[in-house]
Amino acid sequence: MPNTEFRLETDIANRALQHCGVPQLDSVLGFTEDSKNAKETSFAYPKLRQAELQRNVWRFAIRKVILRAIDSNTLLTAPSLWVADTTYFVGSLVSDERGVLYESRIPSNLGNAPQISPVAWEPYFGPVSVAQWVSTTSYFAGELVYVAIGPGTYRVYRSLQSNNADNPATTSTWDATIIYDKNDVATYLGTPYMSRVDVNLNQTPSTSPADWSAVTTYAIGSSVAGSDGVVYTSLANGNLNHDPTSSPTFWTNTGVLSAWNAVFVGGATSLKWRQVGGPEFPMGVALSELNLVYPVGTGPSTEFTTRNVFHLPSGYLRRAPQDPRAGAVSYLGAPSGLPYDDWELENDLMVTPDVGPIMLRFVADMVDVTRMHAMFCEGLGARLALEVCETLTQSSAKVATIAKEYQTFMSEARLVNAIEIGAEEPPEDDWVTCRG
Repeated sequence: MPNTEFRLETDIANRALQHCGVPQLDSVLGFTEDSKNAKETSFAYPKLRQAELQRNVWRFAIRKVILRAIDSNTLLTAPSLWVADTTYFVGSLVSDERGVLYESRIPSNLGNAPQISPVAWEPYFGPVSVAQWVSTTSYFAGELVYVAIGPGTYRVYRSLQSNNADNPATTSTWDATIIYDKNDVATYLGTPYMSRVDVNLNQTPSTSPADWSAVTTYAIGSSVAGSDGVVYTSLANGNLNHDPTSSPTFWTNTGVLSAWNAVFVGGATSLKWRQVGGPEFPMGVALSELNLVYPVGTGPSTEFTTRNVFHLPSGYLRRAPQDPRAGAVSYLGAPSGLPYDDWELENDLMVTPDVGPIMLRFVADMVDVTRMHAMFCEGLGARLALEVCETLTQSSAKVATIAKEYQTFMSEARLVNAIEIGAEEPPEDDWVTCRG
């Protein structure tokens, strides 16, 4: 459930200042306020946020990702820094100034800063290594693949569902019985169309009017699709350069949405995939060479005879219990329900004899305050107060009081399952082992 009371980083900072008994930050200036309170809290906040996320397995921060072993054809995502005057596509990856990655959720994404636009941007905790698409492989939802289309050029696709063996570059034929979502692509009579709307059922693509053009002269009764996606009908002959969305004397708003569009950015794509990078997406998902120095005992390909290398996902902080329910119902003396894994973490890599694919459950580096559990925000506020109180108040008594409040918040978070402990397996009984 989204957090509706803690919305900004400064909300948590002000909670810390309340614990210290000092003035809160200005509601407009926030961390940019010219004060000692702002200087101390802004410096400590990002460091303590990450430390507290790593300290416990917070349920709101748990994510899953599918990892594939790196081979000689694997490439690396190369997100660029977000720029305010750049228009991004659905699936574009960008980095903020702190190096946090975000994925665009909407088309024509312009001027929406990732840190403060949860509707336009989603924190990206997916794979950062991208495998070449292989026809004999079945892919999971969220996986990235690329298809080489010429010297130095490629298209990048993201799987929209699991058990996906479709060719991402082959467009599905339009089917009247399929419900299409916005941005889905289907081919009708050899022409690809992109759905403008969600819940698009049994709307023949060829019946949707073309987009209005400022250089086209329209006759009375002509139909066009406005920039708002609504169908408009011309009220006059010689109708030139009158935007239908703002010219009621020249156009009638029919109130009907245009279901399909034959002119769009992107190429032919299976319904099970979404194109998120390539020549059509100059600000989509870009790729670069991995240039990896392989750990000792591993090789640059997926093999059964040597250890393999997997790149950890974006925003990885620590492992979460891979099967939190395992062992919860094991009877005394029963063998462990958790499978053994031989995963060694080295920098941003995982080294293991496993061939994969590996489903990794992990704690992600959450920065969006609205996605944080309220009890985490309370605990982080107390921790922040604990660190800055002595500097701001010179009161050791307040520091001791805040320390008790911090412990209370964290204990209560465990009681309400805001923190996942994970099942602890009982040891295998020696008598059972001997009999085996």
